[in-house]
Amino acid sequence: MKRSSSGRRWVVAFVGALVVIVAAGAVAFAYMSRDRGSSEEAQIRSSIETFTQALTTGDLATLRSSTCGDLAMFYQDIPDAEFADVHRVAVEQGSIPVVQSIDAVQITDDTAIAQVTAYTAANAADRSPRTFDLRLKGESWKMCG
Repeated sequence: MKRSSSGRRWVVAFVGALVVIVAAGAVAFAYMSRDRGSSEEAQIRSSIETFTQALTTGDLATLRSSTCGDLAMFYQDIPDAEFADVHRVAVEQGSIPVVQSIDAVQITDDTAIAQVTAYTAANAADRSPRTFDLRLKGESWKMCG
């Protein structure tokens, strides 16, 4: 009987150790995933801030380098002088969006969707949710729409 009791202890000890190892692995994976996600989220937040700052100041070079897709094509195709005129009118009309807050970021592989609360100077009391689509291009998150 002692042999059977001793064998059970080894099995229980082995199973217990296995549970501890699996739990430690799960915690480590969750921690690393959280760091990766928060790091990417920080990059995405920075990309949104760069883009919106460039919109505010009329920095066409930054708009060209921080966008992708149809949005990038628009900024690439518009002549500098025409953009300056469009930007001037947008400033005069108060129609440039201001991002009050970045409320949520959802990352899927090399794409992301950011939910923001925004308003315009012309209608500062009307705060509304908007979304930004981003894509990872190389090492940078670009605004695509």
